Amino acid sequence: MDIFIIDINNAENIDDELLQKFRHKNFTNKRKQKEHCLAYLMVDRILKEFYKTENRELEFVSSKPFLKSREKYFSISHSGDYVALGFSDYDCGIDIEKMTERDFSAISNRMGFVSENKEDFYKKWTMFEAEYKLGKKSEMTDSFYYEDYTITAVSGYPKEKFELYIQIGNNFSNL
Repeated sequence: MDIFIIDINNAENIDDELLQKFRHKNFTNKRKQKEHCLAYLMVDRILKEFYKTENRELEFVSSKPFLKSREKYFSISHSGDYVALGFSDYDCGIDIEKMTERDFSAISNRMGFVSENKEDFYKKWTMFEAEYKLGKKSEMTDSFYYEDYTITAVSGYPKEKFELYIQIGNNFSNL
């Protein structure tokens, strides 16, 4: 699975009219709307430029986005200043969370897991969210830390390999 991390602040340089072409639902919060549109613009751009995918038409099944062709599978997550996108040949899920101070024990208890510390909490929380997006327990998982964010990607394929790409300017660097 290829994981792309995109700085949402880059959307400030993108024409609003272009962003609106990638709107799939409405938000009352302008920042959330911009994040949503940027995520789908980047899905389209990565499919076109990185994977050379011709047919990038989307469909939604129970609110989950898919390529109609199922040529690639993808998952989207936003948190703080970043959008995380996961792309795979198999169904997948991804979650990114900014690691802020919270009542970890109360949330852990409510979610049914025990966490040792902040990092452990966010690893388990992002795993829960990513598996929710996958729609089942994952066969393969990996977690990454970038700045003060935890990113967890999951796959239904037991031999999935994970690569992380960070956007730097208009390009992506593999970490």
